[in-house]
Amino acid sequence: MSSHNLAPAVAWFERVAADNTREFWQRERSAYRSDVSGPFAALLAEVDRDASAWKVYRPHNDTRFGSDRGPLKTFIGALRVEPDGTGRYLQLDARGLLASSGMPFLAPDQLPRWRAALLDTPGSAFASAVERATAAGGTLKSGYPEPLVRAPRGVDPEHPRIVWLRWKGVEVYGRHAADAPDAAAAIRSTWDAGAEVCRWLAEHVGPSALERPRR
Repeated sequence: MSSHNLAPAVAWFERVAADNTREFWQRERSAYRSDVSGPFAALLAEVDRDASAWKVYRPHNDTRFGSDRGPLKTFIGALRVEPDGTGRYLQLDARGLLASSGMPFLAPDQLPRWRAALLDTPGSAFASAVERATAAGGTLKSGYPEPLVRAPRGVDPEHPRIVWLRWKGVEVYGRHAADAPDAAAAIRSTWDAGAEVCRWLAEHVGPSALERPRR
């Protein structure tokens, strides 16, 4: 079993999914600190000694603009962004743990570099990196912006890498049970699986000069 008891956190997220209200938060705020944010912070410190480099997302959704989401997030997540533009992410929710790495949101100044690299010689190296990430247990997916429905302007719809060319973000991720025998090792393994993809992104896409949107 993991040295961190995450079962109460999983149960907390199951409860909030059934009652995502401000009243629930008033009743369960102290349980969030003891059962969710505390154990999550301890796990984060185990997987990365430099835990201060991570941004932990607050438990509340921004509903000022008429969001149809409830007032509370149904997960706790943390993000570490590197100077080269890549990042690592860790999440705990009712399904368990999710770890990922890559560039989940390609900013407007990154998208042209992403597409140009895929269309040119580096595209073959990216395909090879994806194969090795998959062989190591990772799963490649688009980031959280919806991919384009059609090929980008000027790109052949039959291009062999057209699926990736339509993406606006890219991540290598893995799901793990909250009660995994060694959750920290499983998380690191997923990040390791995505390391080559991240190196490719750092070299051929690089960081954005624009402000990153809030997640």
